[in-house]
Amino acid sequence: MANHWKRSRITKALTDAARASSFKEAEARLDAVHVAVVVGADQATTSAGQAAALTAIVTARKCFSRVTLVSEADVPLIAKLPLGTTLHRAARRIGSRIARKPPARTTHRIIVGHVANDNGWAIRCWWDRWLSGTRVHHNEVGDSRLALSGVFSAALAVRQVFAGVLAGKVLRARDATVSLWTPWGAADPRNVGPECFDIPDQFWFLGLGHLGQGFVWNLCLLGSTRGRAVVQDDQTIGEENEATSLLVTSDDIGEKKARIAAMWLDMAGWTADIIERRHRGDIQLTPDDPPYLLSGLDRIEPRRVMAEHGFDYMIDAGLGHGPHDFEGIQLRVIPKGASSGDLWNAPEHTREEAPSDRQENAAYKDLEMQIGQCGIVSFAEASTSVPFVGAAAGAIVIAQAIRLATLEPTARFLQMQLSAPEMASVADLVAKPSVNVGSTALQL
Repeated sequence: MANHWKRSRITKALTDAARASSFKEAEARLDAVHVAVVVGADQATTSAGQAAALTAIVTARKCFSRVTLVSEADVPLIAKLPLGTTLHRAARRIGSRIARKPPARTTHRIIVGHVANDNGWAIRCWWDRWLSGTRVHHNEVGDSRLALSGVFSAALAVRQVFAGVLAGKVLRARDATVSLWTPWGAADPRNVGPECFDIPDQFWFLGLGHLGQGFVWNLCLLGSTRGRAVVQDDQTIGEENEATSLLVTSDDIGEKKARIAAMWLDMAGWTADIIERRHRGDIQLTPDDPPYLLSGLDRIEPRRVMAEHGFDYMIDAGLGHGPHDFEGIQLRVIPKGASSGDLWNAPEHTREEAPSDRQENAAYKDLEMQIGQCGIVSFAEASTSVPFVGAAAGAIVIAQAIRLATLEPTARFLQMQLSAPEMASVADLVAKPSVNVGSTALQL
């Protein structure tokens, strides 16, 4: 019997939306995809180019199982990651094959840099400093010194591949452009954002699953900064976490999530302190604790508690739930002393099926015959989660933390759908900080 649990958080996007009649069919459709990440020599040695290549590889590998890095020559990694010291070594570590040309059975190509496009489905990663997106036809990238733009661009590219699998047919690739500096407004090609800015030098990461690992992935790829981090999570990595968590490989199953995050941060030059228990608002903050809380929690109630806990800034990321809204990203920024009650008053998504209802669809009935009624309950209660959403959300969260450290206003509440990221909506803005609570200046 196939191990359906390992990729269940991803296959549920198909089964729970009635796009596949069984988990076996959902797995087969994902396995039919073979992504080639084609990296040109012009971008193989840039921060954005390497971040795009690694993000495309890790998210495609976790979604579709098969991915190949197409690259002429190996190059040193710019960021310090626990994946090896070169691009090829890192790619192999996260599950990619290496080739000089796309394999014959390639179904989709994600292109990074100046590479001729052969026949077949292809999408190009594109960026210009803080602007990030995708292009169908050849369009020269701009300033490639910002890794966050590479991460976000690759996440959008893999999302377009996944959309075709979800639809059960070939979908035309599309252009998209977002400003990570001001994602709530229309991207202006004349405004690519600053090349000199501040990065917070202390973070408290609370929740190190799908979203929290997206924060750490982006911060480590950003590089060129040092600081202190508190990483807090009480959970152990399970088999089902490998497919949704950017930092996790099969070797990490059984390890504590906080320890894996700390290892990545330590390698990148941060000093990480580990807390392996839940935060119920009962850990008293001291003047030496990080002023920025990055929250990747699932449930609303603990997020409300943390919003009142006294951090200078809480940056909270949330995702849509269920088979129809798993690509929705919500960002909330809460300064110390600000009212936060209305940020979670309205429902975050339309009501999804109850787990008991979901068990009645054809996919769950088929699976029940294989694993029994008890196993079905775990499948039905699990949330839909795909790794490229965590990568994209992480880029937005780190970008907005940088805005605060640079004494710029940011969104109080931002909502974005990765199917149309350029149409993000914002309620209002948090006033720009009057005091720098701790940062390091970075000149690209």
